[in-house]
Amino acid sequence: MTLQIAVVALLAMVVGEAWRIAVPGVVRDAPLAQATAVALVVSTGWPSGEGDPNSLLGLLGPLALACLATVGVGVARRRWGSLRHDLARTVSTVVVAGVLARIGPGGARSLLERATTQEGDPAPLMALLLLVVAVVAVGVPVVARAAYEALRERGSLRATVGGHLVRHGPLALATASTAAVMALSLSDLGWPTFVLFLVPMALLQPAVARQRRIREAQRQTLFALSRLTDQAGLTAPGHAVRVARLAVPVAREAGVDDADLPDVEATALLHDVGQVGLWRPIPGGATVEISLRDQRRIAATGAAVLARTAELSRLAPLVADVGVPHHWAVERGDVAMASRVVRVISAYDDLTGTGTRLSGAHSPAEAVERILRATPYEYDPDVVDALIRHLVRTGVLGSTDLGRLRQLLPGSRAAASERAS
Repeated sequence: MTLQIAVVALLAMVVGEAWRIAVPGVVRDAPLAQATAVALVVSTGWPSGEGDPNSLLGLLGPLALACLATVGVGVARRRWGSLRHDLARTVSTVVVAGVLARIGPGGARSLLERATTQEGDPAPLMALLLLVVAVVAVGVPVVARAAYEALRERGSLRATVGGHLVRHGPLALATASTAAVMALSLSDLGWPTFVLFLVPMALLQPAVARQRRIREAQRQTLFALSRLTDQAGLTAPGHAVRVARLAVPVAREAGVDDADLPDVEATALLHDVGQVGLWRPIPGGATVEISLRDQRRIAATGAAVLARTAELSRLAPLVADVGVPHHWAVERGDVAMASRVVRVISAYDDLTGTGTRLSGAHSPAEAVERILRATPYEYDPDVVDALIRHLVRTGVLGSTDLGRLRQLLPGSRAAASERAS
C-alpha cells in the first residue's frame, strides 16, 4: 500500500507542477502539488504508520517525491528561470510541515505521536492542529516572497506581506485545508484519497487563474493608458509609472489604508491623460511649471475622458482633484488623499526628472525644498512630510539634506523626519 500511495502522490504532484496557475506578472502557484506534498508529510498513513511516527523516512520520502516532481517538470518544460524559486518553494513547504508535525513544543509529544496514540486528544482538536500546521507550511513561501520583495524595494514589510496574503491567502487556505483533510483520510482510504479530494481543487484552479488574468489585464490596461501621453510626446518618458511607484509607498507612509492603495496607483498612472486635449503641449509635460488654472483644466479633461468608461469612471473624481491646490482642498473638505498624494509626487518627479525643461532638473533635496516653499498653499503638508520620511528611509535624502529642509518644516514633522533617519 505504501508503494501505491507513493506512486499516486508522485503523479498528483507532477500534474500539479505541470498545471500551475500561470499569469504573466503574478507569482505562479501549484496548489495541487502543494496540497499533496503537505498531506503526505504530515499523515500517519505513510510510510505505514508503524514504528516511530517521527521517523525521518516520513519526511525525507515526501520531500524526495516533491523535489522529483518539481525538478522533473521544470526540466521538461525548460523553466530554467523559475526552477530555482519553484524548488525553494517546494522544499520550504515540505520541510516546515514535516518539522512542525514531528517536533513537540517544550519536549512534549509531537503532533504525529499524539495522532498515532490518540491518548486524551479528541479528533476535532487533532484536525485543527493539523490544519494549523498546513496553513503555516503553505504560508511560509508566500511570506518569504513578500519579505524578499520588501527588502529589494526597501518597502514596508508589514504592507508588502499584507498585500501578498490578500492576493494569495484564499488559495493558500484552500490548499492547506485540502491537505489537512487528505492527511486525515490517507490512513483509512489509501491512494484514492488523492483522487477524491484533489478533484474539487482542480475544478477551482481554472476559476482562480481566470480571476487573476482579469485583474492583471485591468492593471496592464492602466499602464498602457499611462503611456499614451509618453508616446504622443506630451510628457517625459515614464513619468506616470515613476509617479505611481513612488506614490504608493508615500501614501502608505501618510496613513492611507492598504485597501485604497490600488486607487492611488491608478490615479497616479492616469493623472496626466488630460494632456491629450492640449492645443499646445507643455514643455516636457511638467505641470508643476504651469498655472493653477491650466493644471485644473488638464485634470478636468482627464477626468472627462475616464468618466466615459464604465470601469474607470470611478477614478474620474480622483483624477480631477489632482489639479486642486491644498488650500482649496481644505475649503472643500472632500478631496481624497489619493489625489493629494499624486499631486505632490507628480510635482516631485517633474522637478527631479528630465521633463522640466523650463528650469532644469533639480536634485531630490532641491525638489523637496521647492515643494516645501509652496506648502501648505499648493501641497498637503502631511503628504510632503510622508515623502520626506520615505526619501530619508530609502537613502535618497541624507542627514545633511534633512538638516536644511528641517527649517522649512513645522516642528513636529521635522522631529518625525529626523527620527526616521
